[in-house]
Amino acid sequence: MQFLKKNYEKIVLGVIVLAALGVVAFLPILVSREKQSLDEMEGQVIPSNPKPLPPLDLSREDTFLNRSKSPITLDLSKPHKIFNPVRFQLKADGSLVRNPAGMDVEFLNVTNISPLYEIYSLTAVSVSAGMPTRYGIGIRHEAAASVAQRNNVKITYGAMNQTTNNFTVISAEGPEDDPTSVKLRLTDSGETITLSKDKPFRRPEGYMADLVYTLDNKPFLNRRKTDTSTICFAGECYKIVDITQSEVVLSQQSNQKYYTRPLNTTNSTAPAP
Repeated sequence: MQFLKKNYEKIVLGVIVLAALGVVAFLPILVSREKQSLDEMEGQVIPSNPKPLPPLDLSREDTFLNRSKSPITLDLSKPHKIFNPVRFQLKADGSLVRNPAGMDVEFLNVTNISPLYEIYSLTAVSVSAGMPTRYGIGIRHEAAASVAQRNNVKITYGAMNQTTNNFTVISAEGPEDDPTSVKLRLTDSGETITLSKDKPFRRPEGYMADLVYTLDNKPFLNRRKTDTSTICFAGECYKIVDITQSEVVLSQQSNQKYYTRPLNTTNSTAPAP
């Protein structure tokens, strides 16, 4: 008994150590049994030769994707009437015509388009002793903004092979002081032209148009894109922003919307009421 009292702690420690060694020794057996149990469960749940899954059907998703490639747009233009109301307009002869709002410009007919020329002419020749002959070339711009500029002929003198004011004199025919013709090379286009005192050279640099609003038979003659004034009809005003040899482009002043009217359109007629 005395021995137990003196060695009590050692005996307890020894028992604990032996128990721990027993647990450690038993762990491999426990792990092996658990692994075997898991393998058996896996064999029961997962077959050795599973059937392949059926092909994935993505046709519905493909349909949605294809539809997204063609977005739906809401068209509120003519003949839609929600934002394009129909109104009736009184013509000059007193008759009433059905005229959808915003369609007034379609009754604007371009009756004529005339070219406006840049004109080169041989106006003078300056011959001085000891100096090269200088040729006076007159240039007039019919498409200029003001009437004074359109009628003004600006004369520029240039010697042979001297480039000035968009041209170079490259040759001359006839007497030195009175040549029958002069050849120029234009700087901007590289074009070679021939002109004489009675045969100027002309090339289009703009256009002038005649228009008429057919509902009121209201004419707008000799209109240019350089004009600051607008043309007004059916309660709206338009500014001419461009004229080509085949069409006129207008901008509606109230909303800055652009319209193109072609040359020689069939006379517009009002829609039937």
